[in-house]
Amino acid sequence: MATTTSLIALFNLYLPGALLVSIGAAFLAGLLRWAPRLAARAPERWLAVGWVLLALALVLPGVWSARGMARRPGAPLEIWSGPRADAGDPPAARVSLAWAGTPATGRGRSLPAPLPGVLVGVVVALGAGLFISLARWVVRRRRLGRLCLALPVVKRVARVRVCASDHAPAPFAAAFQGSAFIVVPTALLSDIARLRLVIAHEAHHHRRGDLRAAALFGFLRALFFWNPLLALCERSLAELQDFACDHRVLRRAQVTPLAYGQVLLWAAEAAQGQRYLLSCARGIADGSAASLTRRIVILDENRTDRGKRDTRSRVGGRIGGWILGAAAAALLVGTSWAVHGAVADHRVTRSQADALAARIATRGGFPVLVDEGVVARLNQYIAEPTARDAMRRAMERMPAYRGMIEQALRTRGLPVELLGMVMAESAFDNEAHPDTPIDRRSVGIWQIIPSTGRQLGLAVSPVLDERLEPRRATDAAATMMAHLHQRYRDWAVAIAAYNAGEKKIDSLAAGAASPAELRTLVFAGEEEHTRYLRAVMASVILIDNPSLLE
Repeated sequence: MATTTSLIALFNLYLPGALLVSIGAAFLAGLLRWAPRLAARAPERWLAVGWVLLALALVLPGVWSARGMARRPGAPLEIWSGPRADAGDPPAARVSLAWAGTPATGRGRSLPAPLPGVLVGVVVALGAGLFISLARWVVRRRRLGRLCLALPVVKRVARVRVCASDHAPAPFAAAFQGSAFIVVPTALLSDIARLRLVIAHEAHHHRRGDLRAAALFGFLRALFFWNPLLALCERSLAELQDFACDHRVLRRAQVTPLAYGQVLLWAAEAAQGQRYLLSCARGIADGSAASLTRRIVILDENRTDRGKRDTRSRVGGRIGGWILGAAAAALLVGTSWAVHGAVADHRVTRSQADALAARIATRGGFPVLVDEGVVARLNQYIAEPTARDAMRRAMERMPAYRGMIEQALRTRGLPVELLGMVMAESAFDNEAHPDTPIDRRSVGIWQIIPSTGRQLGLAVSPVLDERLEPRRATDAAATMMAHLHQRYRDWAVAIAAYNAGEKKIDSLAAGAASPAELRTLVFAGEEEHTRYLRAVMASVILIDNPSLLE
């Protein structure tokens, strides 16, 4: 089960992350498609918005999981335990997977399946795809590096090398082993004016760190190799990077938009032949035709419109841009909250059960025993659809009796955690087991048998049965539990004796050298009193943590 829990935690990070990246990609693509001038006026700002959205998409699923919010009702994919606690199969051997609903409510479709095998199979498939994608990315990156290192250097400025190539049809920028490269076609060396603009554009890619961004996207595209929207996200951010470079070249190089547009058209025509750009490179015109068209149309946006737009319109545009960016971030946060815990495992682990039991013991002093049987019974209550529904109804009935029972227990100095015995006995149903003849059946919320009821002073007859009177039955059960605890000096043993009878426990006590050893004997095995004791311990945990049923 530990392996299953780890795999589910991995899916709760991976699947929401992929969805949020897709939403961010759709937002950026929509911005460039329907509001390119808004993006071109402040490309650096929108690049910051894009990186914030990408960071939120990758970080938010981990934030929700770290805050303990992975379990929630109505998850897209829910996991329910299959076998009963007393079945021969291991509790985690088979589960039921329900899409968009639970078997208990009848919504969705249930498919019995060996969960660990299913999850491992999916992880192996994703891992194989990730390995192949990463290998291809590494090979392409190394090939690009070898090509750049083999080129003759025309000029070197700090760590930037301007190289000439007889094979590169269009200029591009690349980075490899700590060196920055600007590769230009050899024929371009004779056109100084055009060469100056190309180098200015590609050098700004290096200054801004766009090549590191390209390397990051190479890894992310391998991680989410099956998600085409991640490539859309990379193309959108690359176009914003080109906008930023265009904006800087126009501002610093003292060149007209017409001359710069001619350079872009030349580079685009040169790049129409065989592709030379490899992974982790950026080219002056390696985007799509639509991207290049947008860049050329709005080349002079900041220059020709600057005198036409007054201060109020510029401020309004800036505020509108920030509002739009904040709305996109809010959309991602809200979506991440809605889909957190995409795979909900309703079962608890042994470590979680131990922590819940320790909290009860620390607060009230009642020793809650936990072993794999208790965990299995607890998972039956909260994660098996039929039992879960029954426990919910029991929790709805409990308030009618809880105050009275706890008062009776406190009056006799007994722990209120004995309320779990009522849950295990009758699930707070005073009319449980009505089909058995009244003179032979255990009845009432404490399920007292006729002989024990008479010993405790209760009237048991076809005319009057005080076991069905909750207050009288509670007083009698509390008296009996006080007696059993005084005799055995251990609550676990006393609870087992309530179910099995003192003779059975006395026979076990004959082979025990101490109360602690007697408790071990009582709690070991699969006898009826042991299963009952585990049910009580699971009920104590459940009553103290009703949110487990949510």
